[in-house]
Amino acid sequence: MRIISMMCVLLLVQLGLSGCTSDEELWQKSLQAGSSEATTEVKRLVTKINQQSIRNTKLLGSYADVVKQQSPELREIVDTLATDATVNGPIVKGLQARLASATKAVPQAVKGGEKAVVELQQELNAIQVAADPALFGMMLTDPINVLADMSNGKLARVEAMSKEATLQANQAGDYGPGSQLVGNPNYGGWKQDSQGRSFWEWYGMYAMFSNLFRPPIYYGGWAGNRGYSYYSDYGRNYYTSPSQRKGQQAQAAKTKQKFQKSGKSFKSPYAKTRAGGSTTAKRSSVKSANKFSSKGKRSSFKRPSKFARGSSSARNSYSRTSRSFSGGK
Repeated sequence: MRIISMMCVLLLVQLGLSGCTSDEELWQKSLQAGSSEATTEVKRLVTKINQQSIRNTKLLGSYADVVKQQSPELREIVDTLATDATVNGPIVKGLQARLASATKAVPQAVKGGEKAVVELQQELNAIQVAADPALFGMMLTDPINVLADMSNGKLARVEAMSKEATLQANQAGDYGPGSQLVGNPNYGGWKQDSQGRSFWEWYGMYAMFSNLFRPPIYYGGWAGNRGYSYYSDYGRNYYTSPSQRKGQQAQAAKTKQKFQKSGKSFKSPYAKTRAGGSTTAKRSSVKSANKFSSKGKRSSFKRPSKFARGSSSARNSYSRTSRSFSGGK
């Protein structure tokens, strides 16, 4: 009897291990499929950009030519902005880096369990949506509108209200040339000065914006008084890596705590959508996300059987996942 009991225990253990293995295999296949789909979409975007078949890639180049002709002294910063319309720009490079990081993280996520797998699948989904040529074209409206503002009224903003109208509609501060790019981690980051204040520091050649608008842009003031930008108001969900998002959340939490100690109120810069975007800008994120949903691009992750047998936490987690890519800020 004792031998039989031991055999039963061993059998149960083996069945349990088999169940875990099958779940891990399912996670592995699902994440690999998600990585493959995201890779396909990013390659497709690169092809479209090289073919110049995305309308705003040509428009960014045209705007750059006008500003350089009008203000030759701005050539360096204008040429830097023009790279956004190429595969060497920070938007595409950022997507490629995120894809490489997500693909590399697949084995670790599988070992980490359901939560880690869901989070990685969300990132792969976001990359797919961000690689949609239509959404990429909308992301280019920010650098295009920066150039429009630098043209001294010669060029009009695209898919957005004029600078004056936007400032008035939002009661926003004027943060000078390049303000649409502030807060976008592709162009810079928040750093602390000697007094513990967070200010915007541009990356590389974008630092030339500091020479065009000398007063530092401090996070506390910008958060409550920023104007409209496509990234901050509509594209942030898809063009921000998990680590960048954590950084944004930490920055907001730290600033809120500091404000509270001084008896001041603080709201996240993303607490509400700023006025200024066109109807197309408002709808672009939802449309792109829905396109991938309807094609089944974002449904490769399947709930493992052991979670389907009664884990309410697992059900809630998957419910949140399905809702998180319906659009919005």
